[in-house]
Amino acid sequence: MNEKSMLEKPVTAKHICKMIGVSRPALHRWSKSGTIRSHKIGGKLFFFESEVNEDLHKC
Repeated sequence: MNEKSMLEKPVTAKHICKMIGVSRPALHRWSKSGTIRSHKIGGKLFFFESEVNEDLHKC
């Protein structure tokens, strides 16, 4: 986690799916493959918008 993401609140997969316009299965595949960074908090998968944006720009 970078310093910027420590100041952000984590968001759900549902939020990221709406933000970038992909299905949840696609997002989970990208997360599992490492294309998009994700974090497990209390057994649930969460994302930081800034990390997702950075990862998508790298693709």
